[in-house]
Amino acid sequence: MNPATPLRLPAAALVALLLCACQGTTFRAAPVADAGCDPALAGTWLSQDEDPEDVGEVILRIDARCRLHVDERKPEGLKRGDGVQAHVGRHGSHRYAWVDARWVHTRFEEAHVPPAGDVYLMRYAIEGGVLSLWTTDDKLIAHAIIDNELTGEVISRDSRLFNRLTGEADPAVLDRPGFFKAEPAQFRRATETAR
Repeated sequence: MNPATPLRLPAAALVALLLCACQGTTFRAAPVADAGCDPALAGTWLSQDEDPEDVGEVILRIDARCRLHVDERKPEGLKRGDGVQAHVGRHGSHRYAWVDARWVHTRFEEAHVPPAGDVYLMRYAIEGGVLSLWTTDDKLIAHAIIDNELTGEVISRDSRLFNRLTGEADPAVLDRPGFFKAEPAQFRRATETAR
């Protein structure tokens, strides 16, 4: 693989990575201030994998107020779920989005229930009609919690890993080397015919 070519994750793995269905790191509170909805996020986004002709197994629908709906193409048809309010903020040169952690676990039928108010946070960028989402590196964060470098708790259950950062909501945590995975999940903006 050419190092300059972005990795395209198989869409089946994308939901788990993107929305932390089988592992994840929640924050007691978002470490950046809510800056209001980013108008560039509004629209329909189709997941990308190895096949550039793929119409997207995972579909993100984001309205002008940052209400997020995640749809999945399943063999039995399109699976839709309840929406959630997405929040966005900025720290340094990076933009971040976060959603209620309990919504994620309910939407993707995960038995682990995070505390009320916790959020999942991702780094994002939009360039050339492509939305890139970087999720947290949950194993690295678990080690940092265990080594007392970060304040939080680690729960390992049935080969699944759940971290909860409970320390002060300091945006500097987002600058830690390796805090986010190196390869983003990618979505392309849908055209009218691809929706």
